[in-house]
Order: sequence, then C-alpha cells, then structure tokens
Amino acid sequence: MRRGWFRFQPIVAFCFAIFLALTSGKAFAGTIEILHADSLAGPLRELKKVFEANNKDVTINLTGGTSKELAERILKGDVCDVFASSSPAVVDQDLMGKKIAANGQDAASWYVVFSANEMVVIAAKGNPHGIRQVSDLAKPDVKFLRVTAEKDLATNRTISFLKRGAEAEGKPELAQKIIDASVGDASKPSSIPETVKAVREGTANAAVVYYSSAVAAKNDVAIIRFPASVNMSEAIRNAATVPGSAKNPKQASAFVKFLLTKPAQDILAETGQPPIVPAIERGSVPADIKN
Repeated sequence: MRRGWFRFQPIVAFCFAIFLALTSGKAFAGTIEILHADSLAGPLRELKKVFEANNKDVTINLTGGTSKELAERILKGDVCDVFASSSPAVVDQDLMGKKIAANGQDAASWYVVFSANEMVVIAAKGNPHGIRQVSDLAKPDVKFLRVTAEKDLATNRTISFLKRGAEAEGKPELAQKIIDASVGDASKPSSIPETVKAVREGTANAAVVYYSSAVAAKNDVAIIRFPASVNMSEAIRNAATVPGSAKNPKQASAFVKFLLTKPAQDILAETGQPPIVPAIERGSVPADIKN
C-alpha cells in the first residue's frame, strides 16, 4: 500500500481547492444518476463528495453492478445520466449503435477512457497465512474465493491473472487447481462486493479482486500486488459516457468533464485507479468534454 494513501484527506482538500478555482461560476443543479461497475465504487464515492461540495444543488446517486448487466438496463430504458464501465468494450459492443427501448435515442455515441486498474490478491487482515504469491493460494489451509458471476468481467480477468501468476512462478499447473478449489457456492455466483465481503468477514481468507476495490476495503484486508506482467493492468480500462437514457445530460456532462480534471485524476490515483492522461476519446465526444 502506498504511504500516500494516509495523506488522502489533505490531498482531497487540495484537489477541492483547485476544482473550485477551475469551476468557479459554473455550478449545476439536479440529480445525476450514475450506473457504474462495482470496481469504481470506491473512487466514485470520493469523486461524488468533491463534485457535490462544489455544486450544492446537485445530488449524485451511485448504483453499482457488473458493466454488462448495467448496459442491459440502459438499453431497456433505466434512467442513467452517466455510465461508468470497467471496459470500453462494453460501451462499444453493448451500447454504441444501439437504441434505447423507451425513447428510441442512441444508447451511446461516444465515450472517454479515463482510468485504469489491476488485479490483486486480498487476504485476511494481517495476512496470517503469509500469502505473497499466487502459488500460496494453493496452500491447504487457505480458503480461496474467486469472482464467478457470469457477466462480471472480473470472472475471466481473475482466471487470466491466476494463470499468469502461476506461469511466472514456473508452476502453471497450479492455476487450475486454485480455480477449482474456490470455496464459493457454484449455485450462487460471487460478485466483486460479495468476494471482498467474504474476506472481510472470514468466510474466505483470500481472493482476487480489483485494486480499487481492495483499497476501498484497506482497513479490513491485506493487499498483495503483483508485477505488470501478471496483474492485467494493460487490459483493464474504465470508460464513461452520457447515455441516451439520461434525464439530466447537462449535469452528467459536467461530471464526465470533471473526471478529466487534475483534481479528479489525483483522487482516482489515490483510490487505486491511475488516470489515463490524456483521456482516450472515442466517437462524437461533445466539445465541452474534450480534453
């Protein structure tokens, strides 16, 4: 864990002061409904605080879930002012070129890729089993749990992470052993929040989750990070758009614009999601959002 995390509150205050200067005279009002990938829950909670503090008449509602399931809800017409996905591919494949069932609007015509992530191992607080590498997850006294939800992108990312880690240690055969030994109930697929909760409460004593999700639970779990060649960081990117189901597109655009500012980027970095700078733009990104 980086020592910078323990200076988080001063950083937020500093970022907030910069944000006030950048957005002076540009306050917005209304409710912003944000549907977001579970891995973005921690960062978005902190971003919400800063944005609402600078826009007193704005209320941000955060609803988490798997990116693909949230995209399905948008297509069906669920109100969503900002969609924040844990993969640009979900916006590309599930929303771009599609129509909202309720109003016939384009589901999405643009998005920005604003941050990254990585897979890590979390262990019980204090790491009593001494987990340092992937092969340690195969110890007979380790109750390992993995994400298994069918539409959760973390399911396949976890498998790839375990295979990379085992391969890097020269023990490729261990990956499948660890996968098969997961203590989860096959009839009840496990999501990121449920997996983190299991380790926090002792139902499991190790799991693979997103770094940002681990940081959000840092007071209750130990975090074991891995080299870039293992942690999937080159493949995990977060994208944001304002869908055609938005009720408050002006306020939503202001929030997406905020994601691309230095204050927001500092918060993202401190909460386990290094920002993509400059953000990657796809489609007809509105002029007031462009970098």
